[in-house]
Amino acid sequence: MTLFRNAVALAACIAFTAACSSSAAPATSAPAAGGGGASAAIDISGFAFATTALEVTKGTTVTWSNKDNTTHTVSSGTPPTKDGKFDGQVPAGSTFKFTFTDAGTFKYFCSIHNSMTGTITVK
Repeated sequence: MTLFRNAVALAACIAFTAACSSSAAPATSAPAAGGGGASAAIDISGFAFATTALEVTKGTTVTWSNKDNTTHTVSSGTPPTKDGKFDGQVPAGSTFKFTFTDAGTFKYFCSIHNSMTGTITVK
């Protein structure tokens, strides 16, 4: 009976996780107050980038904020290979900022935890 309860609990956890994951359209950035360039924010929490697909305009500064209790990186490229466009180490409680000046699609990942990935599309 305990095995059955454990299996049901596991199935419920998997269903909840799937329901909370997003395959919706990418988030978009908003212009910054005061007439400056646009800005966007991505939290790092639970060993994941909270926003995995973001669409911004050229000149947007994206800020990644590490809410975890361990260091992560924000490294352009596809795991495990960095492509050198941007690369920042983000200790617990810290941020990393990068301004996107060129149009294109920019994949990024945490080089410490390769399962953490995301994409920024710059129009």
